[in-house]
Amino acid sequence: MKHLNALIENSKQAIRYWWLLLLAGIVLLLAGILTFIFPGRSYLGMSLLFGWVILLAGILEVVISTANRHFITGRGWMLAGGIIQIVLGVILIFNVGLSASMLPFFLGFWLLMRAFSTIGLGGDMHTMGISGSGWTILTGVLLLLCSLGILFQPLGVGTTAVVVWVGITLLFAGVAACTLALQLRNAHLCFEK
Repeated sequence: MKHLNALIENSKQAIRYWWLLLLAGIVLLLAGILTFIFPGRSYLGMSLLFGWVILLAGILEVVISTANRHFITGRGWMLAGGIIQIVLGVILIFNVGLSASMLPFFLGFWLLMRAFSTIGLGGDMHTMGISGSGWTILTGVLLLLCSLGILFQPLGVGTTAVVVWVGITLLFAGVAACTLALQLRNAHLCFEK
């Protein structure tokens, strides 16, 4: 019984930073919207924007996962994903020529990683009995389909198509992060009662 009480207390502490994940989701959503508002921007500019978005999302995920050392499930996925995103973001920002030529590959693998992370976290939330976790899993599946579409034809995807895919995937990634954040908020409210 004592162990169960400690587990519940640790879970309460873990989900109190749900708003950081919501912030990451909003940043991703705004970046996706800006992609469609300014479609005429250069391919190089898109590469740089993509690098900054990945870097910021990675930093927020590392902060969330390290602040939640006692998180029952999903912490390792979030920490690993955050570190990978930070490294990838730095590479894309400081090597714009490389990122422009490799953007379809980076986009495809980043989406693949985000998809598995989102599906895994949604599954963990389902296991914990938090309602609405199906939406997180659904957004993860949509991200997976987008990533496979890009990875099967990375060189066949033209500049315009990459810009469109970046916009769509940023929107999907933002929705996934916001959905998970709201689920964590609901869990936080349940623990507070």
